[in-house]
Amino acid sequence: FSGKKLFGYTSMVYATVVITILSYLVWLHHFFTMGSGASVNSFFGITTMIISIPTGAKLFNWLFTMYRGRIRFELPMMWTVAFMLTFVIGGMTGVMLAVPPADFVLHNSLFLIAHFHNVIIGGVLFGLFAAINYWWPKAFGFKLEKKWGLVSFWCWVVGFWMAFMPLYVLGFMGVTRRMRVFDDPAYQIWFIIAGLGVAIIAVGILAMLIQFAVSIINRDKLRDETGDPWQGRTLEWATSSPPPDYNFAKTPIIHDGDAWWDMKARGYQRPTGGFKAVHMPSNTGAGFILSALSLVLGFALIWYIWWLAAASFAALIGYAIFHTFNYRRDYYIPAETVQATEDARTQALAAAAATRG
Repeated sequence: FSGKKLFGYTSMVYATVVITILSYLVWLHHFFTMGSGASVNSFFGITTMIISIPTGAKLFNWLFTMYRGRIRFELPMMWTVAFMLTFVIGGMTGVMLAVPPADFVLHNSLFLIAHFHNVIIGGVLFGLFAAINYWWPKAFGFKLEKKWGLVSFWCWVVGFWMAFMPLYVLGFMGVTRRMRVFDDPAYQIWFIIAGLGVAIIAVGILAMLIQFAVSIINRDKLRDETGDPWQGRTLEWATSSPPPDYNFAKTPIIHDGDAWWDMKARGYQRPTGGFKAVHMPSNTGAGFILSALSLVLGFALIWYIWWLAAASFAALIGYAIFHTFNYRRDYYIPAETVQATEDARTQALAAAAATRG
């Protein structure tokens, strides 16, 4: 949506790897007040501050990607920008809480609640909403309706800042969490603002549900025949929406990191013949079944339900052994089926081009 390559791709990969490693060394910053001692708290405080460096590098990658780009503020881009702004505030307050003496003061206050939601909603949820709006047409073959999407976006963003910024103030004023009644009238205005913010978020949630419903009802009008509704840069947008089972009838030849953008610039022509049978993995429920049994086993171990733990562990091992005797692991899509699928795709693209013309 910036119309240019990702700035500093290599540095972003290294930053991601560094974050992956350091993420194993920061978890105790949630427990500074449990009495581990100064040496343990110091170690985890320092690692928490260090992890903010590669995180900041990634943010600068995104910002410099936008710099001098021809930005298109489609809904996925708007959610992404909202994520960046919100997550930065959450990260900055996280660095404050990474200082153990400060955390001793702020840990049980509403400041911590504001920080946590700043990171989880701004960092996880807004990013998830960007992804939903972005990949929805690829997954289902039609775009999400924009009008209700904009209503949801502005209600979510405005409501979030109204709901949680007052909690930072209240935290500095000494208001602790998990309290139902406060006698000091100085707190009241901040709680009222936060309450209004929550109400606006509720409208945003409702608007998003309406967006999904309206989009499904009007899916024929919102249909994506091209497979590339955003003028994408990566290979998933080279396929139809939704993609066929095999993704690509012939393996694409890659010359650039932004493969699909480069292929379009080179005048890429879709192959229309000479297809071979495509080798595919068979579907299996093994992953879901093993994870469900693991969930039961974990629950039983946590609550010392030993009979259930033994039974679920035996079932887990038994099903894993049973699955090793499943030899129906793959199949082939016949070349005739691939040809028919690609012919239908060619006709759809021609019809879409004629409509635009």
